[in-house]
Amino acid sequence: MHLTRLAVSVWSLLCLGAYAVQSLDASLYQSKLRVADNIRSVMLASIRTSWEQGTAAASILEFDDPEYSVFGSCPFVYNEKFPFRLCNWLIALAVRQSPDGRLSQEIGDALDGAALDGASAGSAVLLGSFTDTSRRDYWLNAANAQLNYVADGVYMGFPFIAYFGAVTNNATLLQIAYDQCRLYRDALILDGPTGKLWGHIYSDDTKAWIDKGIWGTGNAWAALGMLRVAVTIQKTEHSSKMASQIANLTSWTKEILDGEFASLLGMNLSWPPSWLTSYNLVPNYIIGGPSFPDAASSAALASVAYRKFDKNYTDVAAKIRDAVMGNITNLDPFPYWNSTGLLSTEDWIGA
Repeated sequence: MHLTRLAVSVWSLLCLGAYAVQSLDASLYQSKLRVADNIRSVMLASIRTSWEQGTAAASILEFDDPEYSVFGSCPFVYNEKFPFRLCNWLIALAVRQSPDGRLSQEIGDALDGAALDGASAGSAVLLGSFTDTSRRDYWLNAANAQLNYVADGVYMGFPFIAYFGAVTNNATLLQIAYDQCRLYRDALILDGPTGKLWGHIYSDDTKAWIDKGIWGTGNAWAALGMLRVAVTIQKTEHSSKMASQIANLTSWTKEILDGEFASLLGMNLSWPPSWLTSYNLVPNYIIGGPSFPDAASSAALASVAYRKFDKNYTDVAAKIRDAVMGNITNLDPFPYWNSTGLLSTEDWIGA
């Protein structure tokens, strides 16, 4: 799981090459294409569970067919270019759907217990409804079954719900996706030492924290999810009526970047370890858990900064990019428990 999380995060960072606005960044991207291919191989070799399948599909779409990514200019309309590589994933994601509607579950023992991880594959499956129109109903039915499960099980799947709303022109689903982000933030937001950030796990049943620690990867996932919901709404005909929702999502995403990037600089921390400024990576936990320089959350946060925010954020993202890419020396997909490498299960640089 840690191996895949890091591979997907680094892959997401590399996916931004097509959007590089400066010639220097474009040149750097071109120089890293071989590394990108190796990281893709590691990612594909390590994925097993439903969330890994879904996030890998999204990453491949951004790299191979960025015009169909939610970050593209017109992502919900077929442009006569068929996304061949992704279609291999679509079939695998749909045929492994469990009877309760969860996508990509019938793999291994199909007992991962995750109620909503299959939703990560929902957007990719929905893409088939307008790029592979001969099987449109098949893709829509598969996605609809997953949506029903998310609506009943309820707390996650924001980008998938928003994507479903965009493809079907359903403003209610777009609002639900926004509301899910808002409610999650209301439940998890904390005043951390570096700013407002999200705690890890809160039980609404017991009204108590299970893990009140500020986990870097959890905040990175939240930032990525809210950004995707925001840009998805922005690409629909409902964007003008939902301008305040888009603004809130963008502000909440920025809030996470502010808090996490401040931790990278050691700001307002009573325990700043010596590695914070030397590694240019955010800590695994800012408070409440093991603190080590974490490449996965750092790369994911950097990708968010590059997608949406100004130079104040992309300058920090560039430091993270260089730290991560400059230390990729071992792309063996197999974990070794007696040593720690960048892509080992320990998931950090500098052991």
